[in-house]
Order: sequence, then C-alpha cells, then structure tokens
Amino acid sequence: MKIILFLFLATLTVSAQKPTPLLPSQVVVVYNSLVPASKGLAEFYALNRRVPEENVIGIKVTEKSTIDRATYEQFIRQPLVVEFNKRKFWTLGKTPAGIEGPVETRIRCVVLIKGLPLRISRSKDLKEQVSDKQQSKEVNEASVDSELSLMGIKGYPKAGFIPNPYFKKDTPAALLTGQNFLLVGRLDANSYDHCKRMVLDALDTEQEGLWGRAYLDHSLKTGGYAVGDQWISNIAKMTVAQAHPTIIDRQSNTFVTNYPMTDAALYFGWYTSHRNGPFLDPGMKFKKGAVAVHIHSFSAQQLMNPSKNWSAALIDRGAAATLGNTWEPFLQLSHQLDLFYQRLTEGYSLVEAAYMSINVLSWQNVVLGDPLYTPYRNTEVTAEKLKGDRNYKIIRYSEKRFPDPKERVAQLVKAAEKTKDGSIYEMLSYGYLEAGEPDKARKGFLRAKKLFSEPTDKLRQDLNLVELERRSQNTTAALKILREAKATYSDLSASKAIDGLLVILDPPAPPATKSKK
Repeated sequence: MKIILFLFLATLTVSAQKPTPLLPSQVVVVYNSLVPASKGLAEFYALNRRVPEENVIGIKVTEKSTIDRATYEQFIRQPLVVEFNKRKFWTLGKTPAGIEGPVETRIRCVVLIKGLPLRISRSKDLKEQVSDKQQSKEVNEASVDSELSLMGIKGYPKAGFIPNPYFKKDTPAALLTGQNFLLVGRLDANSYDHCKRMVLDALDTEQEGLWGRAYLDHSLKTGGYAVGDQWISNIAKMTVAQAHPTIIDRQSNTFVTNYPMTDAALYFGWYTSHRNGPFLDPGMKFKKGAVAVHIHSFSAQQLMNPSKNWSAALIDRGAAATLGNTWEPFLQLSHQLDLFYQRLTEGYSLVEAAYMSINVLSWQNVVLGDPLYTPYRNTEVTAEKLKGDRNYKIIRYSEKRFPDPKERVAQLVKAAEKTKDGSIYEMLSYGYLEAGEPDKARKGFLRAKKLFSEPTDKLRQDLNLVELERRSQNTTAALKILREAKATYSDLSASKAIDGLLVILDPPAPPATKSKK
C-alpha cells in the first residue's frame, strides 16, 4: 500500500541537537519500606530505567498524605541525608556564598515513589523572619518534593520560598556542576497500576514519538491572573508554528461537558476546582504519553480520588505526566506553562522542564509521572514509519520538507484528500481561525467534517464552527449549528457538549415565581 510518499522522499529529523540526558547513575529512587507495594514499584522503576541498586533507598515513614514538619525532618529528610553521606552521593562543605551544604553531588534527580507523604502542613511554632517582599511570609507549608530539593542545605528559612537557581536555565541537569539543589519528581497516582502504566507509556513514547492533538483552554482572567492566559496563548503560538494540530477554546468557560477531546496528546487549561468538561466522560482517554496540566491552586492536594482536584483526574484519564500544587502556590509562583512546554519540545526531560519553568523552591509544587520521561526525544520520521499516527506525522514534518508556507499548505491539502482524513483540514482551519481568516477556517472545518468518518470527529467540527461564530459574536449562527447538531448526534455521549453550549448561549428562562395570595 502506497502511503503519501511524496511527502517523505528521505528521512526527516529536527536538526537541533538534543540535550544530554540524565544518566541512571545520577538518579536516586526513594520508596516507603513500610509499604510493600511502594518497594515493588521502586524496583520496577529502577529496573526499567536501569538505576543502579545502590541508588534505591527505602525509608520508614507513615503512608499518610499530609505530615507535619517534625515528621518530615525526622523520618524523611534526615534519613536521606544519612544515606547520601554513607553512599558518598555528595560532598558537603561551604559554598563561596557561605551556604553550608553540598558543594558537589553526583546525584541530579530524586524520584519519590507512591507510598510516601505528599504534603507538609503549616507549623504555627515555626518563627522565622522572611522578607516582606514575599507574598506570604507566614507560609511554611510545602510539598515534600519541593522541600527535598534543598534537603542538603543547612539553615535556609522554611517560611516563604527560596529562589530557584535553575529557573529559565537551558543547561542539561546531567552537566551541572557545583549544584546544591536536587530535581525531585514523583511517580504517584490513585493506583499502582497507573504508576506502572506511566513508566511504560513514557518508555514507548520515547521510542515512537508523541503524536496527537493539543487542546488549550483559556479562562479569560483579568488583572494579576491574566498571566495564566498569556502562558496558554504562548503555547498556542508554539503549537501552531510547529504544525501541531491544536484546538483552542478562547471562551471564559472551560471545555464543556463531554467535549469530544479525541487523540489528545497535550492539554493545558484552567480554572475550576475539580475535573470537569471532557474529563467527566468515562470514555475519554488521552493518547499514550500525553502531557496534561490544569492550573489550579490545589490541583495535587490529594492523589487518591480522581473525581476531586485535577492531577489524579488527568492521570486517571491516561495522561503520562502532569504538574500540580499541594497548597495555595499563588499563580506567579506556579510552573510557567509556556516555558515548561518549550523546554519539553527542546528535548528536556519532564523533571528538567518542570524545574526550569518554576521560579521558587521550598514551595507547593510537584512533578507527577516518570521524571526522566522525554516526550520529544524521538523526532525522526521515515516513510516506513507512517503507519501509526500517519496524518499527525505528515502534518508536523511537512514544515521540514516544505519551508515555503504556500507550498506546504498545498501539499498538506493533497495529503488530506489522499488519506481521506479530516485531521489535516482541521489543523489548517484552526490556523486560519487564529490568523483572523474566518472564511477560510469555515470552509476547512466543513471539509474536515465531510472527510472524518467517526461521528465524534464530525461533531467536533460543528463545535469548531460554533467557536468560530462565537469569536465573531454571531450567536444566532452558533445556535443554528448547535440545534442542527443536537438533532444529528443525540445518541452520542459527546452530545452533552451541545447541551452545555446551548445553556451558555441561550440560557433557559428562570422559573416563574409563585404569586403570593
């Protein structure tokens, strides 16, 4: 069977050199030795990532998610410091700045395994002086993970936060010298099966590549919160420029209930307390290796109930990696998602991209998934490898094969007609929509609808057209599309998305009040 060989006359690769990866010998795996399943997962991870046996450490601590600072010090930090000293993982001393702690360490990354505590609660007895410039100088609660990034340093204030020296850096962690901090990630979820699945998905994706659609959800916040929308807008610019099929909701609501979020490889959105929209649909599943993040103050408050908060919910729907917050982080002290995504696409691992995009340590943030996961490690495509995710590969790498935009679009249209798949038209149409060319976008969405065979994909084109009309403030046209779609797709679970949009655009009249006699 001939498969669009005109696009792939030779092997196509991204020319930029990938960062030096972390070595297994630079990684420490920590588990709870009081929890047999925690030890089993640690051994599973170490085996798959080839972490040396001497780099696997068991500590005895409660399995409770939230602990006080005394428990953290006695049962987590101090035992790990003892083990690092005994195993000669680092050299302790005093830095030129007078800081007591590691002056060099051969360990760059610590992987915390499910079964270990997640959060350190606020201590009222901790009295420290912190700069008034900090947003909350009384805050001394933190994630265990962020606190452990500084576990070898003596005397730093626990109240407030510590500036992150790795923020905005572009140096592989494997090549760092003279560091006194650690990159800490967590392999954790609402089940051990999910944890193992995340590891295996990461390994597979590193070999096969990450292919699918990006779904970006704005919130239209104002004032000091507008920066969150700016992060997502910046991601949209990158994904569109990368010829990455992208669906962008620029309305104030999140994606509506049961929105047909098919083939989701990337998701960035905000802002509601608990999972909603597409993630309420039991049939919704991310693509293998998906990276998904939802901004919320307590997104990782707990990891056991996927119906609450966000981090556990995204993993439960099949995501391989996410970021979260255990307590209130303040938006400006959260992971900067555009920088996080940029570093991932440059070939950095999950934990490196996460720490490069957060400006503070000893704070509220966690990195969930295989910390060594590098979703964009494999960016090679050959004609022989087109069978899986064919159209996504054609789309992304057409920009390498055809630098001229007009020629690239012409070749993509030819490919779309040959493959009889609407993905290419949908991608091109969202590009037109973002560029302010609604007529071209409308024509493309209609052609995509005709080419797609799955009803959910056809419905999504109607919803794309609704988004187009909403941006043009043409509510009448949007309602017409929705009512016609409701008559066509009433038997799909995704039809709840139609109902949600109808309520938004044409709210029912309030119930009549009973007259008083």
